[in-house]
Amino acid sequence: MDEKAFYDELEKYENILFLCHKNADVDSFGSAYALAHIFGGTVGVQDSLSTMAEMLSDRLKVAAVIDPDPSKYGITVVVDTSSLVQTGYRTLEKCAVIDHHEPGDLAGTCQFSLIRKASATAEIVHDIYEKSGHPIDADLAFALLLAIVTDTGHFRYAPPHSFEVAARLLEDGGIQFSDVLDFLTQVPGDISCRIATLKAASRMTMIREGDHLVVTSMVSSFGAQSAASLVAIGADVAFVGSDLGREVRVSGRVKKGVALDIAVLLNDVGKKFGGSGGGHAAAAGLVVRGKVDADKVLDACVAEAVKKLKEL
Repeated sequence: MDEKAFYDELEKYENILFLCHKNADVDSFGSAYALAHIFGGTVGVQDSLSTMAEMLSDRLKVAAVIDPDPSKYGITVVVDTSSLVQTGYRTLEKCAVIDHHEPGDLAGTCQFSLIRKASATAEIVHDIYEKSGHPIDADLAFALLLAIVTDTGHFRYAPPHSFEVAARLLEDGGIQFSDVLDFLTQVPGDISCRIATLKAASRMTMIREGDHLVVTSMVSSFGAQSAASLVAIGADVAFVGSDLGREVRVSGRVKKGVALDIAVLLNDVGKKFGGSGGGHAAAAGLVVRGKVDADKVLDACVAEAVKKLKEL
């Protein structure tokens, strides 16, 4: 389904829930906000918004409903993931998906979907605006541009199309790129995050495969940030697990230039343990619900990574 078909189909529904993934980031929340601006409806998330998404929520004066009941809505549109486990819900009876990651389990069970490769879901939402003829105001432009900036690592991993979309958002919304940069400088540093990343480094185990270093660690929170920090200090591939009792999460990161699709890898490993994974080629995660040995999941991630690195 392309953007125009997705728009036409969603217009048939009323009382729409735009559901972000758990601990929604700026791309998920900003894209949900922009979609709700077109179609009306509610922006929701099962648990919480990330710190930056919460700041964006305050700026836009639009709050997300926490733990909404999907059965009370005409349809639930899952935004920025197509993996059920990443929504925080065990079932979604009537749903659609808009996402820029590798297709997950919801892609085959939802009513309809718009899933295509892009740097951010915000880029796909921007194309919906363009093809449907809806204008983009300053708030919408800011939310979508911030989403693209953060999901591309401040354009570090952005292809030419992302710059083109960013330029159109700046022009159509009448905003300055300095507005986004100023906002980013206001995001507070979190001492708990810094503690977690230092613990991850101190607990790290390392395997060498040829010229590549694969590392693993365990933390109780901030797994994504910890995995990124391990890559920053020298790892080629990093897996950081978190055993939360009722579920195990693994965040994976890959150094730029290493030809390893971590999203596909984590989705494959997740399926082996009854879970699922997804994300970007260089940054992804998996979730396995129930009682499972986190070390075994990490070992499986490493084994799969080593296997693929041998093939390079």
